Formats: sequence, structure tokens, C-alpha cells
Amino acid sequence: MPGARPAGDLRVAQALADVAALALLHWSPEPARPADVLTRVQAALAAKAAVEMAKGMLAEYAQLDPAEALQLLRAYSESKGCCLADSAQALVRRTLAPESVLAALR
Repeated sequence: MPGARPAGDLRVAQALADVAALALLHWSPEPARPADVLTRVQAALAAKAAVEMAKGMLAEYAQLDPAEALQLLRAYSESKGCCLADSAQALVRRTLAPESVLAALR
């Protein structure tokens, strides 16, 4: 067919249209306020700190290096269908025992 686009071009165009649609769905007419940005940054830092503490706790408990402990924590979170930060916070708050993380992966 004359003037037809290659299939690769059509896939790229569809991907761009999908991204634009998602951007419009999440677009807010009001710019982010400094307090909103600060809250998001603080939440991200708190989550990162919880992950680092949980990684250390798990590494010490199981005599692992920190990278291995992080892999175990990620695998546990994925197996339970929860986010890494939630699992980490549960370990730090001691509502999740390190042996439960290790047992779930055996």
C-alpha cells in the first residue's frame, strides 16, 4: 500500500501515544507546591533509610554481605507482592522477623 508506514514506526507512534495519554491522566493543572515536593523527598529518604537499616539487620542476622541481604529482601517482597520499602519498614519495626524473610525463600 503506497504511503503506508513500516510496522516499527507504527509501534513507536503507539508507544508515544500511550505515554501522552498517561501523562494527561496524571497531569495536574496546579504546579507542585514546595511543601508537596518536600513531603515526597522526605518520604523517599525515609524509605531509603528503612531499606538500609533492614538490609543491615538481615545481613547481621544471616551473616550475609549487604548486597546479598538486599537481594533476599527484594525477593521476599516480590514473593509477597509488596513493595521493598514496606518489607523493610516491617523489619525495622520488628513486625517482620528476619527468620521469616529467610524461611519464605527456602
